[in-house]
Amino acid sequence: MPMQRGERAATASAAPLTPAGYIRLRREAAGLSVRTVAGMLTRNATDAVVAFDLINALETLGNTARRPETLEALRSIFPLDPDVYRQLTSDPADSHPRICRGCGCSHWDPCTSDEHAACAWVTDTACTACLPDTAPVECCQ
Repeated sequence: MPMQRGERAATASAAPLTPAGYIRLRREAAGLSVRTVAGMLTRNATDAVVAFDLINALETLGNTARRPETLEALRSIFPLDPDVYRQLTSDPADSHPRICRGCGCSHWDPCTSDEHAACAWVTDTACTACLPDTAPVECCQ
C-alpha cells in the first residue's frame, strides 16, 4: 500500500527534492494516476500510450522535461509551478525552494481550500495540509 501524504511528509528527509519527485508529488496530491493524466492529455488511445510513457519518464530520477509546453500541459491538469520545477532542474540544491514532501506545495503554490486559507509550514518538509494536527511554525504566504 502506498504511503499517504501525511506519512510521507512526516518521515521525509530534508534532502533535495528532484524534479521527478516534484512532478510525482503534485500529481499524487491532485489524486490523479499516471493513466488518468495521460488520458486527459490526449484524444485517443494511441496518443495516451505515448503520454503515459512520457509521464513515467518525467517521474523517473534523472529525467527532466525538455520543453516548456510539457510543463504547461501538465499544469493544465494538476497544480504545478513551472518556475519551481526549473529551479529544481538548474539551481544548486542550497537555493531550491522549500517544498512539502507530502504534497509538493511551496511558498509560490501553497495548498488552499474553501474552508482554509493557504497552508503554513509545520516542519522544513511538511505543510499543515499534510500534517493537519500540527501547529504551524511559519506561513507559506
